[in-house]
Amino acid sequence: MASRYDLICNVNGGSEHKIWRIKVRVIRLWRSSYFKDNNNKPMIELVVLDEQGGRIQCTVKSIHVYLFENSINEGNVYMLENLSVALNSGKYKPTMHKFRMFFKRETRVTLVEDSSIPLYGFSFVPFVEILNETKDDRRLVDVLGVVTGKGNLIEFKKEGKPCNYVVIELENIEGGLKLRCTLWEDYAFMFLKHLEDHPSESYVVLQFAKMKNFKGSVGVSNTTYNSKLFINANIPEIEDFQMRLKSSDSQQGIQFSQLSDHASLTLEEEFLERGVYKSIADLKENSVFVTIGTVKDIESEYNWCYRSCKKCSLGLKLDGSMFYCKKCVTHYSTFVTRYSIQLRVVDETDSASFILFDKEASNFLKIPAYELRTSYIAKGGDKNRHPEEIDSFKDKKFLFKVQVKIQDMESIVPYVISISRLCFEDNIIASFEKKYQIEEVALIQDNSKLLSQFTESSDLLKDILSVSCDNGVDTPSPLLPTGKTASNMDSSVIKVLDVDLAEYCGNASFDTPSKCKGEMHSEQTIVRVAVHGDEQSAKKLRKVIKEEKN
Repeated sequence: MASRYDLICNVNGGSEHKIWRIKVRVIRLWRSSYFKDNNNKPMIELVVLDEQGGRIQCTVKSIHVYLFENSINEGNVYMLENLSVALNSGKYKPTMHKFRMFFKRETRVTLVEDSSIPLYGFSFVPFVEILNETKDDRRLVDVLGVVTGKGNLIEFKKEGKPCNYVVIELENIEGGLKLRCTLWEDYAFMFLKHLEDHPSESYVVLQFAKMKNFKGSVGVSNTTYNSKLFINANIPEIEDFQMRLKSSDSQQGIQFSQLSDHASLTLEEEFLERGVYKSIADLKENSVFVTIGTVKDIESEYNWCYRSCKKCSLGLKLDGSMFYCKKCVTHYSTFVTRYSIQLRVVDETDSASFILFDKEASNFLKIPAYELRTSYIAKGGDKNRHPEEIDSFKDKKFLFKVQVKIQDMESIVPYVISISRLCFEDNIIASFEKKYQIEEVALIQDNSKLLSQFTESSDLLKDILSVSCDNGVDTPSPLLPTGKTASNMDSSVIKVLDVDLAEYCGNASFDTPSKCKGEMHSEQTIVRVAVHGDEQSAKKLRKVIKEEKN
């Protein structure tokens, strides 16, 4: 016997003739006015939940709002029949379902009574998963915690409109992890009013919150339309959390504190108290870490600055006489010069290329990027090199807070490591070394074992630094590691190189690199494989080179 209705987990875009019929509870309903149109009402957006916990987003387009606006209410259960299906491609995704559904003129809505479908359908995400995010994630998440800190109400104006927010700190039962949560506008005032009336412990659920990476720290905040806030609500999820918290060790140490209005931590907090330390050799997973190392070289193959958007800091593309920002979808006649410096950093375990961006670079160099560029050009500086001021990073030890992004472990360049904070204070560096028992080790720049981990800008820099300051072309991705030449590699490495280069460059020797002019990209790629000493990777590259040759 055929099922009377479909489960959300089975919804797909396979057949346009399929008549979908789902029994669901509306757990969230909001009006969306992304596209202002005086002739039509704002769209209605729904998140619905079925009996098995499946969630999917449904949309009533503006032209159909008048048909359904009085038929659907948040919290009720409905039988929805004859909806269309499309890919879930919205900016923020309140569900992780691959598809979303749209009401049509022919859609039928029937109110039903069914207590088997939960009222809220929470899907809580562990704090550790959120804190380990390395970028802004477009999915919306549910979080639950006890409030352990609160900042002041911040008021400011944006484009002439007043804005308000308050930052609170949530703690869960997962080893005492804490998560910063920003409440905007009505939710900020709602929380402050609750705290004024009920100064005791506050338990908070923020449903459909967006994750935000700010200055290297990931937190959550409410969105303009989607999110829903519960404070000390009489719901099973909060009551169960209270019981578990009271029976755990966390209950003994819950303290409420006043948070600083400044989002960034002190250097001591960042590196000595909260940071997770990894050596350079262990920076091999998507997360945020602190590490220590010495800058052995500036990778001048990369451009040291870029043309950026004045609003979002993304790299601009030259488009005729204008500069185009693909994020803001806007053309500009001017740009802001920002730093993007590739540092070769080495410790006693390995070396890697770290990307240093504008704020931390300016803080160390004590000169804005646009001033240094103007001065460098006035002096007739070579656009293929960097100003001598940037060499002040060389041979200096730093503490780094880094974000590691794994691209493809099978690729030659598997990692992207960007610096979100830099510390060059000797007393903090000394305390860090003492805490992690790091001994001073003589580091050799051209040691092939140290130069085995290759990290570069790749797709991340193409997104951020798509245009250099000087030549208006895509930022190059040189592959030859600093300090390595054919002459200072061991004989086994040279043998591998000789075989591959002979195949690609017509038996050109290393003493006559000019014969391979125009093929440096492929030559350098082989050098990299040789440094790794990975015969399997070398075989893969031989195949790639052969395809290029043909």
